[in-house]
Amino acid sequence: MSVTLINLFAVPNGKEDEFVKLWEAIKVDITKQPGFISGKFHKSLKPDSRFNFINVAVWENEEIYWKAFEKSAAPMKEKLHQMGVEMTPALFNVLFEY
Repeated sequence: MSVTLINLFAVPNGKEDEFVKLWEAIKVDITKQPGFISGKFHKSLKPDSRFNFINVAVWENEEIYWKAFEKSAAPMKEKLHQMGVEMTPALFNVLFEY
């Protein structure tokens, strides 16, 4: 069963462009990982939103996601920390669609 990653980011003011450039580089690797299905990267319309960026990605299953996370996402955590970015990821299953 596929899983959906919803990853919330709190990016400090003035770091938004740097964050987007970093994410553009990261997504090149992530999209090549086995089990990646699709992804969408969102930016808040409100500049004062606590979580001003959200990444939503669909993976074939949880096990495959965690393998990809260790390879691709874990190394980016240090860069995000240096930028002062707070990252809050979680995996979800779809209960229903409407």
